[in-house]
Amino acid sequence: MHFAEAEQKYRELEAALVRGELKEDEFLAQVAYLRVIDEGGRRWMLSGRTGRWLMYDGQQWVFAEPPRRESPAGPHEAEPTAQTPEVADAAATIVAPSLAAEEPALQAGRPWFAPSRLLVTSLAVLLVIGCLVGGGIATWVLVLRDWGQPTPTPGGATEVALVETFTPRPATPTYTPTFTPTPSRTPTPTITPTPGQTPASTAPVSTNPTATSALPPQTPTPTWTPIVLHVPTTPAAGPAPTDTSLATPSPPAGRTYTVQLGDTLFEIAQRFGVSVEALATANGIANPAMIRPGQVLVIPVPGTTPSSLTTAPTPTWTPITLATPGATLPAAATGSPVPSPTTAPTKTGPSPTPKPTSTPKPSATPTAKPVTLSGKIAFTVWNPYLKKYELYVSRIDGSGRNLLGTGFRQPQFRQDGNLLAVNGDGAPNLEHLLTMNPNGGDVREVSNYSEDSYPTWSPDGAIVAFSSNSWKDGFTRLGVVNDMLAKQQDWIRIGGTEIKGEYPFWMESGWVVYHGCDFLGDHAACGLFKVGAGGGNYQRLTTHSSDTAPAGFGQRVAFMSARDGNWEVYVVNLDGSGLKRLTENGAQDGLPTWSPDGRSIAFVSNRSGNWAIWVMNADGTNQRKLFDLGGGYGSGEYDWTRERISWAP
Repeated sequence: MHFAEAEQKYRELEAALVRGELKEDEFLAQVAYLRVIDEGGRRWMLSGRTGRWLMYDGQQWVFAEPPRRESPAGPHEAEPTAQTPEVADAAATIVAPSLAAEEPALQAGRPWFAPSRLLVTSLAVLLVIGCLVGGGIATWVLVLRDWGQPTPTPGGATEVALVETFTPRPATPTYTPTFTPTPSRTPTPTITPTPGQTPASTAPVSTNPTATSALPPQTPTPTWTPIVLHVPTTPAAGPAPTDTSLATPSPPAGRTYTVQLGDTLFEIAQRFGVSVEALATANGIANPAMIRPGQVLVIPVPGTTPSSLTTAPTPTWTPITLATPGATLPAAATGSPVPSPTTAPTKTGPSPTPKPTSTPKPSATPTAKPVTLSGKIAFTVWNPYLKKYELYVSRIDGSGRNLLGTGFRQPQFRQDGNLLAVNGDGAPNLEHLLTMNPNGGDVREVSNYSEDSYPTWSPDGAIVAFSSNSWKDGFTRLGVVNDMLAKQQDWIRIGGTEIKGEYPFWMESGWVVYHGCDFLGDHAACGLFKVGAGGGNYQRLTTHSSDTAPAGFGQRVAFMSARDGNWEVYVVNLDGSGLKRLTENGAQDGLPTWSPDGRSIAFVSNRSGNWAIWVMNADGTNQRKLFDLGGGYGSGEYDWTRERISWAP
């Protein structure tokens, strides 16, 4: 089909549309078939709305004028030929259709142009009027209303109303060191002899207060009570070993390699023809997943067995019982007999020495105190009117509840509890991964895609991992935000393929535990998997497709699963062993999170009729409700199984 034929056919169809013989959709469908390929191989089509030619430039259709065929002799060399008026009119119709003749048809075929112009003109007039009215009101409010009026000054003190808000309590220390003077062989009132040192029986003890002027002031107590302190000790057998834990092995054959972004220990070992075990042993790497960009690795000689690094004995915290003179020493924690001092303090100087009073010996097996819950917890509640989640932070018992904002979900505290990472899905202009403080302030975007979800902090609290379905193939992948300020993101890969999975949790050992399937093998093998944050081979931990919502502490992973008919909380070791069910009832239990000390697990449950935060010991005992959420969860993409709670100091 030539350009002239297509244009003629368009005019015929347009006339039929004007006469009512064709409907508008039929007209547009038939015009879409009016396509031409010119001598240069370019594709052309007529626009059904405007009647103009469109050319495909390789990426999209753009308006353009089609080439008009000229005489072979050129525009100046063509010989004039006599043409009849009928032939001239026909040539004009085929080669260059008259715009004057075409305009009536266009106007008749598209009567909707006139109302459109009228509508646009009306809107423009209304916009101008609105601007003038708004400008006049603003001028009156800001300038003219107070023109000539003196600026009011307060005549007295202004009352300020205080608004009660929740401020998270600081982290509760678990151990506070107590000042202990350095032991000496000559006992003094401020020095405590270590076990095994018997002071001389004739050694006097001064009670003059000036003898302790160089030490911090202490309040004297009338009772000489034994004090049990925990101090670090090392094994006493043999001479002190030489600390070689930080020693760097000398590189065999002088070969080293600097780890690049995205490298895994497995890929590096394959590149140099050595085994992963030999490479890890030569560099003292206990966990193959914990390598970082910029780290220099020693490459062992292929075929040799490198010697492992000598590691100094790990210091242990052994309780040592210290006592003041005249007191009876209790048995040491290690069970070894400890000699008792035989001397008693003697009075010297003007101040009398308080007489020691007898102190009951501590029982050999003290009764363990019940676990005391502390810290704060972040959770979400669905707002059915706004169709969004509301993010709250409260104390672990539910008091001090504070609303941080609307549209935030899937929160996770940083390990120190001073920063939250959340998914901003639903927050206006913040639909990415965000960080904020526990009061909801200092909100910052740290990712680039609105599909990013489930942020989880690295062990050092510097960066976050996440899952995202920003790819258009429908698969969710795991990634890491390597630079929180510059929002630099990368994907966790095995070779050149991105790891497919969702709901990640970054363990303190460096592994990232997530819900997924064996996408490179048996696609039906789903459950919990783990992979190094730097990528590499992934490993399967659990075997049920419903296993999700992992939360780790040490080498244990708590998660939720419907493998037994309804949602319950389970735990499993990081190597896939020790699977145990912790909850068992007909209600829904899930979204577990560990306490900061690892002794308790909080979770959500509707077993009491309403959604609430519950808690139990790490072994599943002593399950009890802490407080009601005051609402529920959404559905679909906002179902409760796709949320998260987080417990922090």
